Amino acid sequence: MRIKNLIIYYPSFESGGVERIIKNLIKFFISKGIKIFLITSNKQNLKIIKKNKNLKIITIKNNYHPYLPKRISSSINSIKYLYRLLIKMNKSDTIVHSMQSNFIPIIISKILNFKVVIRNSEDSIESIKYSENKFFSYFIFLLRFIFYNFADFIVTNSKGSAKSLEIFVFNKKKISHIYNPYLTEEMVKKSKIKFKKKNIVMTAGRLTIQKNFIFLIDAFKRSSLIKKGYILNIFGKGYLEKKIKSKIKSEKLNNSVFLKGWSNDLTNEYKKSKIFVLPSLYEGLGNVLIEAINYGAFSIATNCKSGPSEILMNGKGGPIVPINDTIFLAKTLDDISINNKFAQKKLNIAKKNLKRFNYKSQSQKYFNLLNDVLSK
Repeated sequence: MRIKNLIIYYPSFESGGVERIIKNLIKFFISKGIKIFLITSNKQNLKIIKKNKNLKIITIKNNYHPYLPKRISSSINSIKYLYRLLIKMNKSDTIVHSMQSNFIPIIISKILNFKVVIRNSEDSIESIKYSENKFFSYFIFLLRFIFYNFADFIVTNSKGSAKSLEIFVFNKKKISHIYNPYLTEEMVKKSKIKFKKKNIVMTAGRLTIQKNFIFLIDAFKRSSLIKKGYILNIFGKGYLEKKIKSKIKSEKLNNSVFLKGWSNDLTNEYKKSKIFVLPSLYEGLGNVLIEAINYGAFSIATNCKSGPSEILMNGKGGPIVPINDTIFLAKTLDDISINNKFAQKKLNIAKKNLKRFNYKSQSQKYFNLLNDVLSK
C-alpha cells in the first residue's frame, strides 16, 4: 500500500538544522503527490515553504504549564490535535512520522492502530552522561525504554545514534540510520562562489553545556592564534550566554572572542572563516559541520560517539580531537594555521563525501522506508 497521507509530528518547532530537514522532507513528499499534515506550535518558521494544496499545517495552541519545559508542554497540548486528525484518517494509507517528543505519537498511534515511525536525533546514552539534570534524563531514558519498543520503526541520523538505541530496543531490525536530507542544490551551488578567507575561527550552536563552547575558548586562548591576529566567532543563543560572556571578560578576550547571536543563514560566515570547530560533548549528527565543510571552512570536531566523526570519516576529512583536551585542540589549531596544504587536502576529501547528505537521495530513503513500514 502506497502512502497517501503523511503526518509529521514536531510539536515544539525550533530553529536550526531540523527546521531545514523538515522543510526538505515536506518538499520531497509533496513532489510525490503525498498529502502532508504537519502538527507544530509555530508555523512562522515554515513561511518560506510555498503554499500547496497538499500541505496542511495544524498549529497547536500552547498553554504553557508553569513547571514543565516548553517542549513537554507543547507535546501535552498536541494530544488532542493528533487524536482528532487520526480518527478521520484511513489507517491503510496513512502513517505518522514523529520527529520530536516521540512518546505521545507512539501512544496515540498504537491506541488507534496506526503505523508510527519515530526519529531519534541524539546519542541516547551520551546525552544522559553529560546531562545537566540527571533525574530528568534518567526519566526520559525510562520512557524511551518503555515506549520505543512499541514504535513500528526508529530512524536515527547517524550510525552511532543507531548503535546507542540497541542497548534498550529489543528488536534491533527496526532500527536504522538515514543521514539527514540536508544539502540542497542551492547550497551546493552557493558553495562554488569563492570568498577570500580571513583569520577567523568560528563555531555555531545553542549556548548549552552540550555544545561545550567554554572548552573551545580555553583552547583558542592557549593556542598561538590570537598572536597571529585570529578571532573566534561564536554564533548561537542559549541559557549559558551570561556565563560565556563572563568567561570572555574574565580571560580578557574581549578583542579576540565574540558572541554573535543567532542567525538563520551563516553562509557568508562559513565562507570567510578559515577554521570551523565543533567542540560538542555529544551530537546526533552535527548539521553545522556539514554546512561548514560545504562552504569551504576547514573543520575540526571532538570525538563524540556519534555524528561528527562519521561526517569527517574518522579523521580523513578533518582532525578529530578528544573531548575536553584543551592542549590537543590548541595544538591542532596551531598546526592547521601553519600547514595550509594539509588543511586543504583534508577539506577536499570531506567535501567529496558530502553526497551522503543530499536532500533528494536521503528523502528518497525516507520515502522507501515509510512505504515499506506501511505495507507490512
